[in-house]
Amino acid sequence: MHETKANSDLASNEGDQAYLRLQYPKIADVLVWPELVEAFRQHEDTAKRLKLGSRRNCLFSIGSIVLSLATTLVGTSPMFAPLVSGHPAGAYVVAVASFLLLVLALLFGNGILYGRKRDDWLKHRLIAERLRHFYFQTILANLSSICCGSSLERRRFIEDRGRTLERVLRRLRSPGYRQAVLGDEALQEARLVDFGEVNAEAIDAEYFQELEQYWIELRFNWQGEYATQQLARKASALPFSGSLADQEHSVSRIEFITTAGIVALQALAVAGMFIYAPGSPVIEGSMLGASILAILVVGLQAFKDGLGLTNDLSRNRVYASYTAKLLRDFVSAQRIPDRAAQVRIMQEMEDLAYFETREFLYTHSTARFSL
Repeated sequence: MHETKANSDLASNEGDQAYLRLQYPKIADVLVWPELVEAFRQHEDTAKRLKLGSRRNCLFSIGSIVLSLATTLVGTSPMFAPLVSGHPAGAYVVAVASFLLLVLALLFGNGILYGRKRDDWLKHRLIAERLRHFYFQTILANLSSICCGSSLERRRFIEDRGRTLERVLRRLRSPGYRQAVLGDEALQEARLVDFGEVNAEAIDAEYFQELEQYWIELRFNWQGEYATQQLARKASALPFSGSLADQEHSVSRIEFITTAGIVALQALAVAGMFIYAPGSPVIEGSMLGASILAILVVGLQAFKDGLGLTNDLSRNRVYASYTAKLLRDFVSAQRIPDRAAQVRIMQEMEDLAYFETREFLYTHSTARFSL
């Protein structure tokens, strides 16, 4: 049995091409596109590497500023004042440590290091996803040639698509393309190729039937299942990796526990005011602990906002729902059958995929720490 992996919709993994030739023998030759897959892999691999570095910088930035604030708070608290003042360089060491941690936070966060890595990550992520869009759009734009039953037409299509790929790659890799997509509120950049008119008379029913099943499996279902997986949660209490829902749940759970700790320490401090004298270690320690936990809560919220977890979850929820709706419409048109409606729905799926990518790009391009 063929095991599906990431990007199997582009037939980029070992065994994917054999699966296509087995399941869709009439159109498999046009579904396999080695040149596009190679270009996709270059940007996909780079995007993954840069994303890891970008997230690492985000974590370092949040951690550094939380530690800087906590160090300043501890160094200036009444509890530790005797310890700091008891050493000649005590106050100086605390001040230098807080300052260096703050500088690191700014460098990794809103400074050059994090900004460059994030922007490079988004550039390559955008190109990779746009190549995925181009793959399916090219099939739609040449539907009449692919499903006409003529091997000569399909061979001509395979020979010609390379030139189109080079032109599109030149456009995607241009310096201003990312900004063009960011400002594309009318979705004018959605279609990388002109779909044109479908010659219904030239379409062979058997070829089109294979294309229908292929589109259901590796476009509608593939996209819908990916988005749905991002909304699913594991059974473990604090999964820090995995789906977006896993990550968001983990951060929210720690945030809740930390908030509960603040309430408990504050209650202890208030109770201590009735029992102990002013300046008691119990009161001061409780207030210091609550203040440090409050800083941690702010850091967790900044981390969640910086990664755009909440927005990503919302976007995937909408994407999964709308993809499911398009699939239902497609199957209904398939039963009639109404090929014109089917083609229109397939084209709408491509517009939706671009919209989702643009929203992803906008969310992460505008994400800022809330500290």
